[in-house]
Amino acid sequence: MNTPLAVAAATALLAGSAHATVVRITAEGTVATSNIGAFTVGQDMTMVFEYESVSPRQRVISRQAFYIDALKSISFESGAWDTSDTGDFGQINKYDNLSNTDGIQFQVAAVASTYQHTNPKPDTVDLADIGGSVFSNVFINFASFSENVWHDYSLPESYNFNSFDQTQNALFAFSDGVFSVGWNEVRADVIPAPATGALFGVASVIGLRRRR
Repeated sequence: MNTPLAVAAATALLAGSAHATVVRITAEGTVATSNIGAFTVGQDMTMVFEYESVSPRQRVISRQAFYIDALKSISFESGAWDTSDTGDFGQINKYDNLSNTDGIQFQVAAVASTYQHTNPKPDTVDLADIGGSVFSNVFINFASFSENVWHDYSLPESYNFNSFDQTQNALFAFSDGVFSVGWNEVRADVIPAPATGALFGVASVIGLRRRR
């Protein structure tokens, strides 16, 4: 027999799980510019990262909202560079009508001082070196010329990637140089929290974009 306390506890567990929404971004693209030998122009790259959409924001300033440690995993695969990390790390900057533009930027870094505009600083990542060049940080950008992509500072759970007509790229810095990647195909999926997935088996694709 279920007691009122047990029912209440189960209800609270379900409610918490339902709100713990993880969004997975998967992107495929090619190296656009590079001065690092391991990453040549035209080289393919695949990126996958996940963040929790209900993460509390640290601050809002100048039409920008900053979130810390909302990313839960990240991976990159390009040529000989195949690397990943998991945890609670990174910084997200969502901006709404900033100089008449909307967009979102994700950053992960190996050194906390690289993060700007937040205090305390987000946690760092441990991504692989390549050819003796040490990973420093990466900025992942999705930006629109429009101010009508969104009208709030909440972390998105769905995207229309066609809206980001200004920038869809990633800017990487290593100890020996820098390179950039332009994304050709990007998608977003909602990943249920473990308890929610076990009970409801819910997953949905919420955004897909392909450039031709």
